[in-house]
Amino acid sequence: MTTRNESKLNMYDAVISFCNNNASVTASIPAFQSALTNFQSTVAGIHSNAQLEANIITGHTASKADLKQTLATAAANLAALVYAYAIDAKDSVLRERVNIVPSEFKKFKDEMLIAACSNIRDAANANIAELAPYGITASSITDLQTAIDAYAAKISSPRNAVSQRASYSKAITALFKQADGILKKQLDKMALNFQAANIDFYNTYKSNRTIIDPGTSATSIAGTVTNSDNGQPVAGAHVQLVGNGHADVTDAQGNYILKSIEIGTQQVKITCAGFADDTISNIIVKLGKTTTVSAAISPVAA
Repeated sequence: MTTRNESKLNMYDAVISFCNNNASVTASIPAFQSALTNFQSTVAGIHSNAQLEANIITGHTASKADLKQTLATAAANLAALVYAYAIDAKDSVLRERVNIVPSEFKKFKDEMLIAACSNIRDAANANIAELAPYGITASSITDLQTAIDAYAAKISSPRNAVSQRASYSKAITALFKQADGILKKQLDKMALNFQAANIDFYNTYKSNRTIIDPGTSATSIAGTVTNSDNGQPVAGAHVQLVGNGHADVTDAQGNYILKSIEIGTQQVKITCAGFADDTISNIIVKLGKTTTVSAAISPVAA
């Protein structure tokens, strides 16, 4: 999501929060309340798709290099045992089929590595009965297949991620267009009804409709996460706004910042390996302000 859209989403949330906090006023115009419900549902869809998009960006865990190392080792070990059998059996065709030194597996490109490892797997499967004395079992071949599958999934995941991100991005664009339509063509028009009956409500509504320039907006939560036992900063802690996609990871000094967030009452959850989870509630976020929220999290016994 672009910075501009993040700022617009912040405006959407400000309008929703303000109207929900003044439900007795909005309820006096049933059509306004109905449009507000539709608007809120549309904005929830934007948040949901933005979260899914963010998960794709940060969701890959296992290292491709580690998976390649695991696959190359499993294939090389199996190939060596099949090669030893082929020598004893005087099977020159099988010997040449599996005659790959360990260093070659590491040099193969993605698709070639999978093809070479699959060839080793098939050669072992075809001679499984004769290979038992050499320490090769069905489990050995299954382990190689698991490594092949894991690596194949990893090398395809960036392509899948691009496709999925494009899908979520397209949905977000459509939802922003829908939300803008509800705001401009319905809520803004019907809000004029409140000018005479409740001018304070109308003026504040108009104020919340302002999109803060993303270059100057400072609506954020920032702070430091420390170890409650010794006061030292905790690096690598995951800090997330509850119910929203905004998240950050603390740096070496334990600092984090959540930018372009919604005004109103918020909740932050902090998680980190080796520490108990911590949730901080009732955080009051004001438009254009940075709210400082620091926390001392408790280590857990290993």
